[in-house]
Amino acid sequence: MSLKRVIVEVKQPTRTSPLEAMEGAVRLRRRASSFALDEAFEPLLVNRPVHHYALFNMNLEGEESVLLRGEVEPEEEAMLHDDPDVVAVWTDAPIAPFPLDTGGGGARTPATEPSGFTPCDSADCGPGTPKGTMADVVAYLGCDAIWAEGFRGEGIVIGICDTGVDREDVPAVIDGWSPNPSVDWGTDEHGHGTMCGFDAVGICPESRILDIGVLKGGHGSFSGYISDAIMAYEWAIQRHRADGTPHVLSNSWGMYQNEWAPDYADDPRHPFTLKVLQAIREGIIVCFAAGNCGNQCPDGRCGDDVGFGRSIWGANGHEAVITVGAANIQGQWAGYSSQGPAALYEYKPDVCAPSHFAGHTPSDAGSSAACPVCAGVVGLLKQARPRLTQEQAQRTLVRTAKNLCAPGWDYQTGYGMIQAHAAFQAVRKRLPHPIRRPPR
Repeated sequence: MSLKRVIVEVKQPTRTSPLEAMEGAVRLRRRASSFALDEAFEPLLVNRPVHHYALFNMNLEGEESVLLRGEVEPEEEAMLHDDPDVVAVWTDAPIAPFPLDTGGGGARTPATEPSGFTPCDSADCGPGTPKGTMADVVAYLGCDAIWAEGFRGEGIVIGICDTGVDREDVPAVIDGWSPNPSVDWGTDEHGHGTMCGFDAVGICPESRILDIGVLKGGHGSFSGYISDAIMAYEWAIQRHRADGTPHVLSNSWGMYQNEWAPDYADDPRHPFTLKVLQAIREGIIVCFAAGNCGNQCPDGRCGDDVGFGRSIWGANGHEAVITVGAANIQGQWAGYSSQGPAALYEYKPDVCAPSHFAGHTPSDAGSSAACPVCAGVVGLLKQARPRLTQEQAQRTLVRTAKNLCAPGWDYQTGYGMIQAHAAFQAVRKRLPHPIRRPPR
């Protein structure tokens, strides 16, 4: 039987060294003989909220928890859970980029639609046909007006968490991280991350790019694992503490199906989701693509996880992140763009951003293209207001968005299409009040 990849969270006395944590894994092997520790993954401290300690039977005063990575035979996983020092055993979930596979078939009607749902008048299910160019997107969002005022992203650093960003195609790449020692930063064999970097710089032209290779692990058909993303975010956090960058993280990846790892998809206590929240607390603004499992023309990899309440998993749909759906500059929702409610929060997506335009490829498409466009806009806002926080950025984009489907917020397009120049004017004047969510 094949081994299952797991992340084992173990409790230990406060300020235990990484070497001591590694040595503690010997006990796990005695309990589950098939457990194989991955020594390439350095034990990583989990920053759990105080109220989690009682939930996980931990002593707030003298204990902390760290992550170990390894493999175990599925039938022995329960033996790891039984260890008194094991806080939790999490699936090391496979993750993948969100390029669009158009083999998903036609429209699918979900089993239940949200009450009061009003469908969009039309949906764009032709991602291969561009609806304008990058220059058209710049003009549509009003970025050219922002540039004319002298704000082009100078000093802003955007982290592209993806398959890589080829520095020959995107010269703005200045540094990066890779989970694979044989695959350097500044390279991209897949091309997806390079598209994302190109689109971010297309909106925020003087910004610099960090190639954060969450999907460079070289793990077969799936491009990475959630443990790679945990390490990547830790790298970004440590860099931010050192020099204040990255200012923004763009994530055009996630899970297509709940069954890949329900404990990540549905549980906000998962270590990666906590690591995302830690990055936000550190002052990094985090954007996630909603995904490509909308019910009109879903990606072929979505399986039965399509449409309302079955298409935005894990950290992609956490309340605190900026969740970005896809639409075109003609005002049409992309029919594959994932629909709320998200597994972790009902009111998702937050907004949409442009997709289906000629950019790095003949047609940059998917919520994959929309997310870095949004991240580029956030970069411009951050230059205009250097102390801009995650919550302020989210509120500003929401308050200034242009409705595409139903008035106000809806499950397909959130609050609508981002409006860069309107958001820019808002952050230079006064920030909007907290978001008032629509009634259930």
